[in-house]
Amino acid sequence: MSTAAKNKAPPAKGRTAVEEALINAACKMLAEQGPRAMSVRNVATAAGVNHGQVHHYFGGKRGLIMAAVLRLARDHFEHANKRAGDNPVPPPLSLGQDTEYWQALVRLILDNDLEAATAEINEGISIPRQVIQSFTGKESPADAPLKVRSLFATMIAVELGWASLEPYALMMSGIEPEDTERARDYARQMVGLLYNHFDEVTANMKDSPMKD
Repeated sequence: MSTAAKNKAPPAKGRTAVEEALINAACKMLAEQGPRAMSVRNVATAAGVNHGQVHHYFGGKRGLIMAAVLRLARDHFEHANKRAGDNPVPPPLSLGQDTEYWQALVRLILDNDLEAATAEINEGISIPRQVIQSFTGKESPADAPLKVRSLFATMIAVELGWASLEPYALMMSGIEPEDTERARDYARQMVGLLYNHFDEVTANMKDSPMKD
């Protein structure tokens, strides 16, 4: 039995219910399969609607993908800010708590769909951009020095890499299951130190001898 058949929902009725059902199904399939493997028919089946509704309400597969991506991004933005409290920076290595978001993000990147993966930027719901702005005071990362942007790229890679590769990373590092939580705590502390001493770290970074 296919994933779509197993996940088939009761029929949705009314525009709002149909759109909601399709977006929810698309979010799940983006996380499980990625944009290339996701089909309009399977999403519609999982949502319990006719596949023609995808074209009617979203203009086709691409429109549905973008709607699902923005739903996931908005949910993550809300959750991350709640975890952060009054701080514009969420707790270190907390991205993994929004499983469907980071799984979909990884699959979008692997399928080379960077347009969808970065759609949150134009919507003003990007946590990485919020963090960059809080540290640099710049509306656009392009206004910050290259070494500052490079450090942020490293921090983004650490957050996404830990969320997606933690079991592999722990195993390769020889960390036993009973030590997993302590290892996580040490990793959070290390990333937290980077956040807390950002200015000091960037000040000590040597400029590359290579010319532009």
